[in-house]
Amino acid sequence: MAKKQLVRTLGLPQILMLGIGGTMGAGVFVLTGHAAGMVGPALILAFLVAGLLEFFTALDYAELASSYPIAGGGYAYVSQVREGFLPFSVGWVSWFGAMFYCALCAVGFTLSLRIFLPGLPVSATAMGIVVLFTIINLRGSEEAGRTQVILAGILLASLVGYVVLGLVLPGGFTWARFFGEGGFFIHEGVVNNAIKIFQTIGLIHVLYVGFEVIGTAAEEVKNPGRNIPIAIVATLCVCMVVYCALALVSLGVVSVETLRNSSAPLAEVASRFLGRFGAPLMGLAGLVATLSSLNTAMISSTRIALALSRDGYLPSFLSRVHPRLRTPLPAILLSGGMIATCAATGREVFLSYIANFGYLYLLVFANLALIWLRRKFPEQQRPFKVPFYPAFPLIAAGTCVLMGAFIEPRALALGGGLLGVGLVVYQLRRPVGRAVEVAAQTVEAARQEILVSVANPLTAESLIRMAVILGRAREESTLAALAVVKIPEATPLGLAQDILDRQENGRKALLKRVADYAHQQDVPVRTLLRAARGISSGILGVAEARGGVGLILMGWRGQLSTQRVAGSVVKDVVYRAKCNVAVLRDRGVEDIRHVLVPVGGGPHARLALRLAWDIVRVEEGSMTALRILPEAGEVDMEVEMDVLHQLVEGELGGIPEEVTFRLKRSDSVAEGILTEIARAEDQDGYDLIVIGASEEWFLKNLLFGSIPDQIANGAPCSVLMVRKREPSAVSWLRRTLKRLNGRF
Repeated sequence: MAKKQLVRTLGLPQILMLGIGGTMGAGVFVLTGHAAGMVGPALILAFLVAGLLEFFTALDYAELASSYPIAGGGYAYVSQVREGFLPFSVGWVSWFGAMFYCALCAVGFTLSLRIFLPGLPVSATAMGIVVLFTIINLRGSEEAGRTQVILAGILLASLVGYVVLGLVLPGGFTWARFFGEGGFFIHEGVVNNAIKIFQTIGLIHVLYVGFEVIGTAAEEVKNPGRNIPIAIVATLCVCMVVYCALALVSLGVVSVETLRNSSAPLAEVASRFLGRFGAPLMGLAGLVATLSSLNTAMISSTRIALALSRDGYLPSFLSRVHPRLRTPLPAILLSGGMIATCAATGREVFLSYIANFGYLYLLVFANLALIWLRRKFPEQQRPFKVPFYPAFPLIAAGTCVLMGAFIEPRALALGGGLLGVGLVVYQLRRPVGRAVEVAAQTVEAARQEILVSVANPLTAESLIRMAVILGRAREESTLAALAVVKIPEATPLGLAQDILDRQENGRKALLKRVADYAHQQDVPVRTLLRAARGISSGILGVAEARGGVGLILMGWRGQLSTQRVAGSVVKDVVYRAKCNVAVLRDRGVEDIRHVLVPVGGGPHARLALRLAWDIVRVEEGSMTALRILPEAGEVDMEVEMDVLHQLVEGELGGIPEEVTFRLKRSDSVAEGILTEIARAEDQDGYDLIVIGASEEWFLKNLLFGSIPDQIANGAPCSVLMVRKREPSAVSWLRRTLKRLNGRF
């Protein structure tokens, strides 16, 4: 089965701001002072050299991301070369590195905000900001990209304003102050100054590494062959110019000693030429910087999780892409939850250690991957190629190793521990995966019984035919035909059941007719005649008592009016059943050749797809998957068709020849479906519609929701409406996320 692809929604402005916002993070607001204290005015040279050294890695990423525009960044490139622990370890460490960095940004934001709100709780606020950005990312990469454009735009404008105003306002930059400590180099001797500069580079190189997020999100970039190289190189150049300008202005306004001793050096400098407004303004810019870095780190972490899942290193559900939001929703939720947990610790030093180790470990192997990929896939189309190959990739990898020599020993120890945990996960993933698969298959096999509730002789024949079709689709399925007799409250259940078993009545004859038909089709069936206080409670009681019931099949005749639905037996079963439920709106099922399935993104629509495919396989017919798109607004039909293909492929394990696809635009989903049904009537027409419940299925006046109910009322053929059983907590969470997504 082909891998599920993300949708390309990010243009050049979005990915450029992703790169700038991810690179120009909160670090520049903190590290500038410490770095200036190490080398004085030569900080400009240190920023310049660090940028040039990082330029080799940037060029490598420009080639890799434009040649292999897939989610996962450096991990994805290493995994293209080989399988095994090496690519897993790269993905594992970089995933945790991105999550820890995201948590670090959340904590940093909270600590900065406490300047304005001193009593603010660190853990709760950090977790809250992570939840907010998780929701933003759930809304789609385009929404996250717009957020990043705003944040990075504000940040870039703030820093440019800092430089310009620092150069022109009274109390700002002077050459006398810049050279006031004894010249450009403040240490004795060339060698001593060179050593100090390289030590400073080891500290500030982290300020250049944010462009990696562009490679991580490459699968969502429009025209990646052109836009990715431009964005990566432009990100590095812009950041290099801004950093050098920040160093120039800062050292030309206050002394090296003042910068060294300041916990907020840029705010300290701004207060000199902007007065009392300087520190608060730069404090706000620092808040924006942390949010910008948080947003890019969250995008990076979720895409790495998606890539690891695709390759079988993490559970497969993490690679599921939501068809409407077009985002890896499970990966975002898992990563967001882990980030929030890490942020709750409030330990920024611990978080920074893992983040630094993860990034350098990733970059070493990502740079080497370029050489491996050139040799392994010489015919691969490369829109951008690194010059002076293989010298530049080797220099880039060597530079990362050199930077690693300046990492804190505690960071190396923590990184080694993370690799050790990863090794355990890697070794256990297959046996644990097999055990989970066997357990899932065992549970699935134990719930293969189809419970058919027969009461009305007018619907019984169609119901049992539908049940037989579904039973034949899976050899292990069995049928249980159930008739429930309601008895008075005063009659003991045991006595009533004995009377029913002894007496001949119409329900026994109906059950016999059902059983005879099933036996003729070689489908095993059991007939059950039960007494109960209520019809629905009797059906539900049998389903729970038997344990192996995976689907309750019922029938409905006539219109689905709110008066008939409310308080009906069928509605009660749909609402309360702890298994899947299907209701056949019967208009005949003698010859099913063409089935229509309206496709949405929810669990009920996916169940409808699977049941429809079971019917088509048995009846040797065909199936049309239909997706309704809004009439208003711009819609990329090619992208939407790709989304539809992916959803069907994900549920059926491939795209069978019997399946065709249709996109239709309509402001009303129900009207769009009915229009498609009417269109088909002019040709062969549809013999059956299989449709999943909409989100209002739990409302008492609707059977399966407004859309399925309208289709069941308006379609000229039979309609099979289905509701997939979900744990209450999962259903609540899914509906809550949907409401939040529409609100923010």
